[in-house]
Amino acid sequence: MKKLIIFFAFASFISHAQSRFIKLDSAKLIKHVESFIWLTEVNYVADKNSFDWGYNNYQFVNPKNEKDLFTIRFERRADGFDIVRVSGTFDSLFKIWKSDFDRKADADTVKNTGFAINGRTRFNKNKDSNYWSISSL
Repeated sequence: MKKLIIFFAFASFISHAQSRFIKLDSAKLIKHVESFIWLTEVNYVADKNSFDWGYNNYQFVNPKNEKDLFTIRFERRADGFDIVRVSGTFDSLFKIWKSDFDRKADADTVKNTGFAINGRTRFNKNKDSNYWSISSL
């Protein structure tokens, strides 16, 4: 019985620890998006032609390199927004990964392996393009 109580307490703690990007109100969603942009150290600007609340994508473009895109995919729910996936170049996303998910991560190791996992969050290379993504498992 004692082990069962400890398990449920631990499971509750883990699920809470993994949920910082779910059930966000619109202000918190925007705050996280701005934080991600700031962490990339790239002056991404919103691509107003691609933004559509219906498709749940918020896309940004690097004005110095229009092929450098940064995309936030989210789901709209009755109780708020969930950030589902963040996509972009390795250099941009690794800064987010290291800051928010794995402070001990090594860029060369992650790049050579093609992925990294921390809890229920995965950082991996897209097989069809040169872009990477951070997503929830």
